[in-house]
Parts: sequence; C-alpha cells; structure tokens
Amino acid sequence: MKKTSLPVGMHDKLFKRARVMYEIERDISDLLIEQGFNRIETPTLEHFEVFTDEVSSEHYHLFDKKGSLLSLRPDITSQIGRVIASTRVKTPIKFSYSGKVFKYNEELRGLANEHTQAGVEIVGYEAKSAIKDALLSAKDALKVSGLKNYKFEFSHAHVLQTIFENLDIPETGKKDLAVFIQDKNITGLNEFTYQYPSEFDALIRQLPFLFGESQQVLKKARQLTANKMILSALADLEDLLQELTASLPEVTIDLAQIASMPYYTGLMFKVFGDKIPDAFVSGGRYDKLFERFGAKELTAIGWTLDIDSVYQAIHDAIAFRREL
Repeated sequence: MKKTSLPVGMHDKLFKRARVMYEIERDISDLLIEQGFNRIETPTLEHFEVFTDEVSSEHYHLFDKKGSLLSLRPDITSQIGRVIASTRVKTPIKFSYSGKVFKYNEELRGLANEHTQAGVEIVGYEAKSAIKDALLSAKDALKVSGLKNYKFEFSHAHVLQTIFENLDIPETGKKDLAVFIQDKNITGLNEFTYQYPSEFDALIRQLPFLFGESQQVLKKARQLTANKMILSALADLEDLLQELTASLPEVTIDLAQIASMPYYTGLMFKVFGDKIPDAFVSGGRYDKLFERFGAKELTAIGWTLDIDSVYQAIHDAIAFRREL
C-alpha cells in the first residue's frame, strides 16, 4: 500500500488558498522589482553551516552522496550573506526574493513547517536611508497583498543583547532568562533578579510592561537604567519613530521583543494584525552577518513577509469561484 499521508507540518494547498497565495507572491515580487530591488533566487538546499554553527533540531537535514550535511533553508537572509561573501556582487545593492522556507515545530502544536516568504535585503547603504527604505517597502508590500488592518511594533536588539552580554552567570541561567522574557513571566523575572542580582534588575523586572505607545515606553525605560549602550538604543528608536511619524502613524514598542534571528544587531520590527496572533512581517538590522562568511561588516537591513499568515488574515474577505 502506498503512503498517502503527509509528513508532520506539511499541507496541500488547494484551489482558493493556492491561487490567492500565488497572486500575493506574484504581486509583491512585481512591486519590489518596480521599486528597484534586484530579484534573486537562492537554492532550497544549502550546507547546514550557512544557517548555524551547530546542528539545530529545528532544521530539516539530509546527507548528499558524499556524506556532507545539508539543510532545507530555514531562512533566506543567511543565504544572502553567503552570496555577498562568495560572489562578485558589488555593494551597495538591494535584493528581493520569494520562496519556501522550512522550520520544524513541535508536533503537538499543529503548526506548519513549510512557509512561503517574500522579502528584501538592503546591503551597503547609509543606515538611516536603508531603514526608511525597508520600512516603506514593507508597508507597500502589505498594501498590495490586500492586508488593511495592521500595526508596526519596534524594538532594538542592543537592549536585550547588552543585558545578556554583561550578566556573569551560567548559560543555563541565561536560557532561563530568555524563556521568562519571551513568556512575559513576571514571577520568573522577579525570582531571576533575586538569584542573579545585577545593575539591570529594575529593567529586567519591568520588561513585561515595556510595551505599548512609543513615547511612554521610552520614557519609562530611561528611568530604569543608566547603561549607555541601552540608552543609545532607546535614542535610536526615538529618532527613527519621529522621522517616520507621517509614514507610519500607528506604531508600538516592545522592548522585550526576542530577536527572531540570531544575527540581528540593531533595530528590529514586526507587523501584527487582528486576525492571527503571529507576525505577518519581521525584520531588522544585521550588519555583522557577513563576518560569518569571512566578509567585512556591512550595513544591512531586511524583512520577510509570511504569505501564509497574510492569507489567513484576508481569506474571509476574498471572493473565489473555482473554475472547472
């Protein structure tokens, strides 16, 4: 008997879903090309070291005929880093892409392990202009996808990175702290500061509450720390939001935002809507990614849009007639 069931986390996309997702991917890709982004297509399979220094249980792995360990790509940004470092592509340059990515989720959570993404990477440009370009292109991509109700949420990687880098505690303690922050576990964070006291105690205890209207969050955060690196990150956020007030009138800040990718080094942002709890878009600045591949540090910022999530948000409003 031939097996007809799908692997865990994999799904067939039929009719309305397949057609609408194709149209979203096509329309976003066409928009970005019109805006001057260079289209790039990277392979679905790469050597696992492109994505991580150690084998990850969240990635799909297989061996080639020579015994080399390969990965189905869990993200495309890392591949852009490899392209910049290993080819004669000259910077500054702007890339756009779309394609499948694969990441293994726990079976009982019922989440998809294959997603379709579209995105951009802006490499080698002056930081402020690149950040503005990235954010406005993300807004345009959301508009062309048909998504109307959403909100940008900002953070800065240096806030939590500074805390973790300066805590002289065991790695197990840092892992516990990351979980407490991600879960907004107030009790856990309070107990952590009693077990591992530091200059960051007041800030750590208040992380679950450092979310909401930008000016209020920034004001409260400044009252909780004297660390120069964190204060500089808060100033960067304030400057950016003031510059983008007209373009992105409705934004929030979450200083407890855990970086969705380990290579983020500065500004981070996500986009949320009302229909589903997950972010439609995630992005950020990642200047040091290229050093992993032996290249020099470059100013870089990008974003990825999850087309599956966008479809979930808009599918009720889409009229569809199946053509036989």
